[in-house]
Amino acid sequence: MRSNWQYLLLAFALAVFSWYLVSGREKVDTWIQVPVEMVNMPEGYVVRQGMVNRIDVRVRGPRPMVRTIDMRNAFYPLDLAGLQVGMNQLDFENRNLNLSRAIEVVEIVPSRVDLLVDQIITKRVPVQKQLEVELHEDFELRAYAVNPAEVTLRGPRVMVEPVDEVQTQPVLVEDDRPGRMERSTSLVLPPEVESSPSRVTLQLDFGEKLTEIDLEVRVTALRPTGMEMQLEPSTVQLTVQVPVSLAREADFAERVRIVAAHLGELPSGTHEVGYRVELPVGVMLLRAEPERIQVTLEVEVVDPAGDSPGNAG
Repeated sequence: MRSNWQYLLLAFALAVFSWYLVSGREKVDTWIQVPVEMVNMPEGYVVRQGMVNRIDVRVRGPRPMVRTIDMRNAFYPLDLAGLQVGMNQLDFENRNLNLSRAIEVVEIVPSRVDLLVDQIITKRVPVQKQLEVELHEDFELRAYAVNPAEVTLRGPRVMVEPVDEVQTQPVLVEDDRPGRMERSTSLVLPPEVESSPSRVTLQLDFGEKLTEIDLEVRVTALRPTGMEMQLEPSTVQLTVQVPVSLAREADFAERVRIVAAHLGELPSGTHEVGYRVELPVGVMLLRAEPERIQVTLEVEVVDPAGDSPGNAG
């Protein structure tokens, strides 16, 4: 028995070798995931729907080779050179998979893709503000500016073409009596659309509401010494723009004055002179009629009792 140990060892080696040959030729199926890479994409086009990043592939081959598939170099090149605007149907073909010749591709899931394709366009559109603010009843937004006033949109034609303007993201103003402020904000854009620039600056000018008031104000003039004076007209019609809170004050009209120009050493007779309008802070003069007044001067007649006329006003 001991003398035959060499034969026993040889028989064992032959058995192992035969098992290896048989098992190595046995073919098995397995599923692998393969990434999809887009190639030859036409310039100016975009795939909006239907694109897949990976496909499931059922492969068949000798067990040892199937177990050692190099997934680092496995991918499916999806050729997009023939794409047209609209729906495009592309098949996944077995021959396009870069695998060993000993590996058979049995099935690909999904077997095809339906790609919705559109053309990329650009369009200039204006930007409109969007504010979230609760102002005091006496305040309002007097003026605003958007910088830049227009932006360039870029995206699929179906999304960009209908857009005539874009809005800013809502800008929150927390003060109920704000003044001037500047805020940077992004834009509300349709899906798949980008903007250049992506942000704009809002310049906001808040202030108290203004109202217009018509006033009739008596002219005040300093009578030259030794002269009697008569003004024509003696009042001037004014239209002023006033903050609403000031307009509500009972003595507002009394704080508006019209003062005739200095009469100096004018001789007797009728003269046309100008005047100045004195207004409270925050009030703006819109109209004054007439623009000039007439002053008639006569040499003062001295009363024997010693009385003389006073200043006109």
